[in-house]
Amino acid sequence: MAGEVHIAAASSGIPEISREELRRRLHTPGLKILDVLPPQSYAAGHIPGAINLPFDSIADRAREVLPALDAEIAVYCAKFT
Repeated sequence: MAGEVHIAAASSGIPEISREELRRRLHTPGLKILDVLPPQSYAAGHIPGAINLPFDSIADRAREVLPALDAEIAVYCAKFT
């Protein structure tokens, strides 16, 4: 799935950032970090401050979890190491 997400992001013009840049920006005001893994994976370990919104729940819950439409959002779907 990670490859599919990467391809979708690249073809849609959505900017990507490196793991190192995300680490540098973890405490940036206004940056929302979204973990799209299942709740069990989130519970096992996640980026501090990340919001869990499983991929299959995005359409139903995104407005509830991410109400600011102009927020900068970093999405990840793999273990953050």
